[in-house]
Amino acid sequence: MRYGSACSGISSESVAWRPLNWSPAWFAEIAPFPSAVLTHHYPGTPNLGDITKIHDNDTFKKEAIDILVGGTPCQSWSRAGRREGFGDPRGRLALTFFEIAEIRRPRWLVWENTEAVLSANSGRDFGALLGKMGKIGYGYAWRVLDARDFGLPQSRRRLFVVAYLGDWKRAAAVFSDVGGMHGNPEAGGDVASETGRAGAACSGTTRPTFAIKGNAISRRLGAAAQGVAVREGPMYCVTRSQHHAVIAEGVARYILPVEAERLQGLPDDYTRVPYRGQPAERCPDALRYEVVGNAMPIPVMRRIGERLAFVDSLPNDQVRHFLPADDLVRTLTDSELIERCVQGFRKLKEIVPCLREARERFAKPGRRVPVMGNPTWTEWVEQNLGVTIRTVQRLLREETEPDDKMSQGQKPPNLAQPAEGHGGQSRSGVRSY
Repeated sequence: MRYGSACSGISSESVAWRPLNWSPAWFAEIAPFPSAVLTHHYPGTPNLGDITKIHDNDTFKKEAIDILVGGTPCQSWSRAGRREGFGDPRGRLALTFFEIAEIRRPRWLVWENTEAVLSANSGRDFGALLGKMGKIGYGYAWRVLDARDFGLPQSRRRLFVVAYLGDWKRAAAVFSDVGGMHGNPEAGGDVASETGRAGAACSGTTRPTFAIKGNAISRRLGAAAQGVAVREGPMYCVTRSQHHAVIAEGVARYILPVEAERLQGLPDDYTRVPYRGQPAERCPDALRYEVVGNAMPIPVMRRIGERLAFVDSLPNDQVRHFLPADDLVRTLTDSELIERCVQGFRKLKEIVPCLREARERFAKPGRRVPVMGNPTWTEWVEQNLGVTIRTVQRLLREETEPDDKMSQGQKPPNLAQPAEGHGGQSRSGVRSY
């Protein structure tokens, strides 16, 4: 497939999607240094520059694209800024992104931004973007994904919106892969445990290291004492403005540009390129930090691309089989829906006695569930059933009460309720239309 990249930066998607044999039709980037990175790695791909001025460009008009991808500036929604939304020219570039989609009509859209856009202006800004997509004919789904769930030792939560021309079901199906897209807490943990937790991509040591948040460096000690500036665990989110540090082997130091690249999943020295007549060896570190901080995590974009390629290949009659449960039920006929209810109730009656016996055995003080990790009964329920312990308790309590109580207006337990704080359930539910 061919894609157009708006607000390209250093084009993380080009690195992530190279194994899929997808190619960029054009980039659109105005900043000098990221443009130099693009020219170095993709000399045959035109850079159309300012996305607000590319509508009359011949390449833009002639090159058909299957995907429009981009991460428009996040400063207008970020909690670190003034959150002026569309009142900030940078925020309005998101609308320009979807105007480009309306003109070129690619099958797919992939848009990335800070998760703070969900709450900006009480959610109205994000609602306006969704309304824009629907108005121009795209069905969409979104999810907040964290880089640490995809094997990177960095806490980086970002909103990803996927849209498909004329069909919300395909967009929702992209996020239906529970193992690869729903958030895998063990992924980042495995990397961290093998390589030294905080700064895993940085220190190269097997001893514990500590991440130091860039905006707390050189401040009074109290800032760190509050527990928000220094921690053992994944690195703080890599951004364009914060130069993080690590304490490794008893020595505190800033992370290197190559280490910042690794935290995003980029190849070593991807941003070490010739610039303004100077050789790559003299490439300014400050510029490298900045463009890496603006980039999208490679493993996340790769997984989105893989899912997108898979869903794109499905015949229309098979798409619904790969939808999340909440979306799948909306596609069922009346008879199919009733049959699913009957099947589900039968299974519910089978599982209730097992749950009751398991609770009797493992919910006692001092008892653990005899599986890997020896979790408590509450931990096991939330980790494996995906519901809260209160939901299970309510289910078992109501199952033993008279049947006529349900007929008096008491609501049945919501088995779809996610466990609070568990994995990706409460962090990143699919939303689609």
